[in-house]
Amino acid sequence: MKKIQLHAYAKINLTLDVTGKRPNGYHDVEMIMQQISLCDEVTVSWEAGSVRRGKPGQTAEPDPTGIQIQLTVSRPDLPADSSNLAWKAAEEMIAEFGGPAGGNAKAAAGTEAADGSSKDAAGTDAAGGVLTIDIQKQIPMAAGLAGGSSNCAAVLHAINQLWELNLSVKELCRIGARLGSDVPFCIMGQAAAEKALQGSFADDPDACHCALATGTGTDLKPLTGLDSFIVLSKPAIGVSTAEVYRGIDNEGIPRHPDNNAVISAIFENNYKVLEEKMVNVLENFALKRYPIIVYTKNIMSDLCQSAGISNCVMMSGSGPTVFCLCEELSKAQQICEVMKSRNPESFVAKTTGQDRHRDVTREGKHVEF
Repeated sequence: MKKIQLHAYAKINLTLDVTGKRPNGYHDVEMIMQQISLCDEVTVSWEAGSVRRGKPGQTAEPDPTGIQIQLTVSRPDLPADSSNLAWKAAEEMIAEFGGPAGGNAKAAAGTEAADGSSKDAAGTDAAGGVLTIDIQKQIPMAAGLAGGSSNCAAVLHAINQLWELNLSVKELCRIGARLGSDVPFCIMGQAAAEKALQGSFADDPDACHCALATGTGTDLKPLTGLDSFIVLSKPAIGVSTAEVYRGIDNEGIPRHPDNNAVISAIFENNYKVLEEKMVNVLENFALKRYPIIVYTKNIMSDLCQSAGISNCVMMSGSGPTVFCLCEELSKAQQICEVMKSRNPESFVAKTTGQDRHRDVTREGKHVEF
């Protein structure tokens, strides 16, 4: 059996602009995405060998290649079936490659015997095996932080490693784009930040911690990342991304982000410019629809003012998570303690990809940034 454990990092949007709507209903966006240290742990193992129906503990029927998927998750409210993006990632890799490099699982898959096993043309067991996925969640669900997309990206990376496919970041992003608009950025970010992947992507130009996303969010240009601590606070509600994007169609957008100014401010770590130019246009609908997001944002803004720091406070993605930027860890921790008394899912995190790494203790756990 081969196994790999990866960190599936969350993301925040430093800007988010909607620039149009396509005939198929999808929206064109222009946004700056930044990876942060808050992460889930995704462990994927591959056990080669023939798989038959009825194997104890199996979660999925083998497909024609003889490959079976098993998924476990740490939260009972998270689906552990084919509706989970991590599962879909495994299905996509099986459909695309059929099994490990050098193997012939796809070609071998021929007929199905009466006992349910896969048979090749000669009537012998086809190459197959079991992909086992385990997800330990820390990223809040339905939060605007790309938790599901990040899990999906981690599974794509893991199978690429376990099956020795040697796919580039760009090739993985091509597959990821079929699964979700945030998945390609998560692929790029994990390629840059995950130590277990460094040997594969050390010189890959598409491995990055921050990017400008255009089109439907899958056209990505790597950027220099921000160096900042982050306080995140998720109100106890779930928000539908589709609902927020539908809602923005009926809302005017009085103010758009200045992406060029924000890109320059990121490079210079200029919090004053970030405060002035960071905009998420989805707030125009979400804040009217969900008063608790307004409340969370106002409390965090007041805390930033009391701490004497720039008011870089914004909703991430389609919400409901609100975040603020902090140059100093001590102030981030102070703000987080107050926010946690209102929203238990509040965290201190750090942008990934900078030389200034710190260690933080969160909820009794040692977390390395």
